[in-house]
Amino acid sequence: MSQIIIGLDIGTGGCKTVAFDVNGRIVAEAFEEYRVYHPQMNWAEQDPEEWWNAAKLALKKITSKLPSQSVIGIGLTSQREAFVPIDKAGEKLYNSIIWLDMRAIQQKDEIEKLIPPERVLKITGVPVDHIFSAAKLLWLKKNLPNVFRKIDVILFAKDYIAFKLCGVKATDHSMASRTMLFDINKLKWSDEICESLEISMDILPEVKGSWEVVGEVSSSASEQTGLPPGVPIVSGGGDRPCEALGAGVYVEGDVNIGTGTGTVFEASLSKAKPDPKGLIDCCCHVVPNTWEYEVIINATGESLRWFRDNFGYEEAYKAKEENVSPYVLFDRIAANVPPGAGGLFYYPYLWGARAPKFDPLARSAFIGFTHAHRKSDFIRAILEGVAFQYSETLQLVRGLGVDVRRITMTGGEAKSNLWNQIKTDVLGMSIHVPEVLDAAALGSCILVSVGVKVYADFKTAVAKMVRISKTYNPNPKAHSEYAKLIKAYQKIYEHYKECFRILAELSTAEST
Repeated sequence: MSQIIIGLDIGTGGCKTVAFDVNGRIVAEAFEEYRVYHPQMNWAEQDPEEWWNAAKLALKKITSKLPSQSVIGIGLTSQREAFVPIDKAGEKLYNSIIWLDMRAIQQKDEIEKLIPPERVLKITGVPVDHIFSAAKLLWLKKNLPNVFRKIDVILFAKDYIAFKLCGVKATDHSMASRTMLFDINKLKWSDEICESLEISMDILPEVKGSWEVVGEVSSSASEQTGLPPGVPIVSGGGDRPCEALGAGVYVEGDVNIGTGTGTVFEASLSKAKPDPKGLIDCCCHVVPNTWEYEVIINATGESLRWFRDNFGYEEAYKAKEENVSPYVLFDRIAANVPPGAGGLFYYPYLWGARAPKFDPLARSAFIGFTHAHRKSDFIRAILEGVAFQYSETLQLVRGLGVDVRRITMTGGEAKSNLWNQIKTDVLGMSIHVPEVLDAAALGSCILVSVGVKVYADFKTAVAKMVRISKTYNPNPKAHSEYAKLIKAYQKIYEHYKECFRILAELSTAEST
């Protein structure tokens, strides 16, 4: 009988559950959606009970396809920053305020008055920001004091599911390092920050290693999910570091480019080295004694989806006839366009720029098109514009002292052969695409394989469970041509910055 590990990924859009064998091959998978609630403008919440209901349904679908005794462990990964306040009876006190929520901006400003931001950065590896759990906790404390007083413990998304499965209240280093309350150097909750913010450490969960077994499936959870009782549950970790591990990235010098609506560069580190400018987060990896830089790039995959939704009607229709994705047809027509798209550039700042520009006023733009340009040129310009962001971001990572030697790529963008080749030509480095593109669940299962002693260490586990399906190598001639194009691209952006400010002022005036 094959040994099976099940990974649960509690994302923003739903619960993805994947069963792998111990060689990292997918055996079964299921997905269940849940909602994001917006009770007020700029608020974003999720009901943790809907996380649990989705997990139960997905697990039942998985376990119904497997021999009952084949499951040897459960791995967990999830969105970060969002927490559930739990009372002493184990009941939720309030919905989870997720990463998309902006209500705690005032608390962010208050934190900066209570403790020097440079001190927060040095201790936690992240800047003072409303996205992190500390600001959300202070919002609860100020606005819902009756709820705050009843908190016994806060649990993050994956940890809430673990609690439902085994009754244990704990988290791991990678999730803790996204709270702005955790000392990434000492690997424990920061007394200094908690005292400064008047947050009791009693409500913060015990912190375990991501690979550690935290409990076993209870008889009640077994009845609800179909999992055999007594199956070990491993703590797991945040979605980005688990994604990196699922791509085999945990050694300094290795970088995973995790793509999707936006993109995150995940650069492994052998020691904690916060970015002195506070522009790039330094967080705990899920592998012991390892950290990572996380560099966020906005609107990468979203740029192509936006174009598809607004200008891709013909391709969408043809794609249905051919039973393929519209993106396959986009690739087909853009492949015939030479590098540079005939002097057409695209800037992918649909909701402002994070890396590499860090300009919230930035806007998206096409520049350089003439009557001679066609739809295929615009698609090519989008593919190249995103790749140019990757080139500049790679330089940011190198500027922080990381000697980048190997790059992997996961997520939706990695399905495009054309886009992958453009990126490797722009970067001038080979790009390795793993067999499993949705790598976070696999990363959580690699953690299980070490935690339950299937493999003795992470080196062995990664060698057995991660496989590269294709490697893209740069064309020297194309790389040389793109190097010239990037210089022009960056120079034009410098002129655009003033335009962005004017547009921002115009939109502000119109809204008042």
